[in-house]
Amino acid sequence: MLVDSNFLILGLAVFGASVLQAATGIGYGVIVGPIFLVLLNGTEAFQISTAHNLLIALILLPFVLAKIDRTILKHLIVGSCIGIPAGFLLQLTVSITFLKLFSAVIVGLITISLGVSMATPNIQKSRIKVSSWESRLIGMIAGFMGGTLAMPGPATSTWMSVRGWNKEAVRSTVLSFFVFAYGANAVLHVMYSDISQATMRLTLTLAPVVVLGILFGNIISKFVSERVFKIILLIVLILTVLGLLASL
Repeated sequence: MLVDSNFLILGLAVFGASVLQAATGIGYGVIVGPIFLVLLNGTEAFQISTAHNLLIALILLPFVLAKIDRTILKHLIVGSCIGIPAGFLLQLTVSITFLKLFSAVIVGLITISLGVSMATPNIQKSRIKVSSWESRLIGMIAGFMGGTLAMPGPATSTWMSVRGWNKEAVRSTVLSFFVFAYGANAVLHVMYSDISQATMRLTLTLAPVVVLGILFGNIISKFVSERVFKIILLIVLILTVLGLLASL
């Protein structure tokens, strides 16, 4: 049973991450997953993160359908069909300490990548042609991260950005990929994980906070620059890594 202070932290983390996800297309899984892992100290952190990420993707999907790169989406899904069960199997067989360390490393790399991208001058890049095998490999990697840490987004969004897709195409394609990746992850958790009633209650209790964060993020995204959100995200990521390492 969570004490009030921890529940407040979770609520604030869920709301802030939902706002960032809606406003910039990044943030929820990377922020909330590790924070839940620190406070709950169990794989239920990934169960809740999976359910909330799926909810966000389903809510936002109708607004991004027109800008999805369907060819890339298809290859990502094919690759993730291997990566998701492999990552889920790892999650079931290793210790919480290992998952915290693994999560700290992944979030740390994402933090460095975000910092470097913010410090790099904004140069217009042309799209680079990619092979179907490369796309499927990225889907496999993203699926593995999704199955293990409920974080399929960083690999796909970073790869698409580096390869020259614009922000709208990246956000739309990754969100649509989330519907499959988190949906598959949710099915695996239902079939093979022990989902407690307390976890289900916490998931449902925080779901309205997720929806409010999405609505608020859509509103303020028109008035606040993406760079400001990324600065906030960078600070939260750094604190998240420190929290994960401190909890080992």
